[in-house]
Amino acid sequence: MRKLISFAIILCFGLTAFSQAVKDRNVVPVAVTLNQVLRMTITNGGNIEFVFNTIDDYKLGLSADQAISASANPANSEPMYKTDFTVAASTRWELTYGAEEATFIGTDNPTNTLDLDNVGFDLANNGLNLFNLPAVVGPAGVNPEALISLPTANGTEVSALQPYPVPLITDSGSNTVSNAGDAADNSFTLNWRCGTIEAGAVNPMNPVSLINQNPSPAADRYVVNVLFELQAL
Repeated sequence: MRKLISFAIILCFGLTAFSQAVKDRNVVPVAVTLNQVLRMTITNGGNIEFVFNTIDDYKLGLSADQAISASANPANSEPMYKTDFTVAASTRWELTYGAEEATFIGTDNPTNTLDLDNVGFDLANNGLNLFNLPAVVGPAGVNPEALISLPTANGTEVSALQPYPVPLITDSGSNTVSNAGDAADNSFTLNWRCGTIEAGAVNPMNPVSLINQNPSPAADRYVVNVLFELQAL
């Protein structure tokens, strides 16, 4: 009887030694969907109109800010000639701009034309993404060297209005920062001017004031649409 009991106990331990652990497996799918965000918003100055009423206007021109030209009249500076806009983008981007026609066209007489380079602008950067300037060192939270603007020499010169398409602002191509961001990162002001004969090195305005041009521009209301197109890089 004792032998039988001992055998049974040994057999029980033998079965336990050869049993296998139980496993269970589950799968949780994880997906990431990146929807592209790409939006330009004009917040102010969606319609610009220069009205020349005096001889000084014809001599000195009209400007949103004090013109760079030494002959410009600061009294002719008017905030109404500003266009404010923002860019919200989830990826690196480029903003292309330009006039829809090769010249301004008269509305009273369509045969009347005015050269585009009588109108120009400077580009002010109000956001956290900065232009690619060697001397710029941004404070904390600011992205230096994220932006490039060739027509304005990175925001340092006045550029004459040009026919579409011209890359106005683009990504710097840096490996450490990009121009992607929200409206706080990408906020700009176009300070328009007309007849101020400002000569940037990259794309100068007409060097002859409206009062001295030959032939003299005919009295008319001249218009052109300026297009802006935002695209991902």
